[in-house]
Amino acid sequence: MADGIARAITGLFRGRGRAGERADELAQVEAEITAFGEVLAGHPFLPDHRVHSPRLLADYQRALDLYERAKRDFVGDRNLRDAADVLRALDDGRHALACVDAAVAGLPRPHRLPLCFFDPRHGRSAEEVRWAPAEGATRTVAVCAADAVRLAEGRPPIESGLRERAPDQWPGPRTQGRPGHGSAQTAARSAPPTSADPYGTWPVQTGARQRRESRGSTGVQLNRTDPCEPALLVVHLERAADSWVDLTSPRGDEKLPHKVLTHASSLTRAIVPVPADGRDTIHLQMHTRRGWRIWLHPPEDIPLLMGEVGSTGSYVLRHPGGREPLRVTQHDGSAFSLHTLRADFRPENLVCEGAGAFTAAAVTPKKPCLLYIRSRGSWTLTPTGDPKRP
Repeated sequence: MADGIARAITGLFRGRGRAGERADELAQVEAEITAFGEVLAGHPFLPDHRVHSPRLLADYQRALDLYERAKRDFVGDRNLRDAADVLRALDDGRHALACVDAAVAGLPRPHRLPLCFFDPRHGRSAEEVRWAPAEGATRTVAVCAADAVRLAEGRPPIESGLRERAPDQWPGPRTQGRPGHGSAQTAARSAPPTSADPYGTWPVQTGARQRRESRGSTGVQLNRTDPCEPALLVVHLERAADSWVDLTSPRGDEKLPHKVLTHASSLTRAIVPVPADGRDTIHLQMHTRRGWRIWLHPPEDIPLLMGEVGSTGSYVLRHPGGREPLRVTQHDGSAFSLHTLRADFRPENLVCEGAGAFTAAAVTPKKPCLLYIRSRGSWTLTPTGDPKRP
């Protein structure tokens, strides 16, 4: 199944750029949506909460949700560039259904090769490479075989019109069919222009004193842009084993208790709200023999909750306001909690909590706020109804 959609997407990509074929190309995307819907309709799996595990039920529900999302996002698309998110949703949905099939057969979850970072129409990724956009930081991305060869030869990836837009041109989360989710300008700012993962690397406007990248154990200092404002700290470790990070006080000043951010965890990323304390700097102690990256994430680049969101570990989202029903799913891990954050970035109201693999219903707050997810496992937030905006 996975190879089939990869061939289909690659076939779609071969026709890019020819205006006379846009209608035919979009018809192929629509056919892919229809085909996935038929697979779901004819699938023999019958969910039973008394028999099946929460994770299996969550995978099946995710496949259904992604099919609905693909249909919704396809409305109004004018070309294949518009339909990129539809292709990714279909790919995610097919993988979720493959996980259902594997669980029913008693097999391990299938390994997932994501679609090409530069354009999902390139098809399945073949390897991971190091790449940096213009004026941006180097990061590891999964790319198709053709782009891997081009980058190895010092050439740019296949030109498709989907990469390296200016920040004010980069498409934010889709608003089609979801009224009241903020202006287009706000949506564009919510999605960093250089990574499919909003916290995959620091945004291009991050100042040199608000980010660091190096290797090995050492003390590190980051400068706040405003000592009276809270900060969002993002930590990436190359390896989780025998690696951890401490949030500390400046040398010679032990007024603040040490806070361990990543110790005793299999995760290599932590997203940590740091309340304002009147200090100009944030001090960290890195304990690792491998590489690491840290930065203070600009508040305007905190991703907006618009549509389904899934990740692993701690996370912060911007909620635009309005009571909106959510399905909260943790696929694995231990304790989970979803809080609102106060203006000083301290946890406030509890929205949802659970432990291990679970699925629960929740409702977002009426007022705009930041949502803080505490977890050491993989999770998904899925809107299940139209938001009631204030």
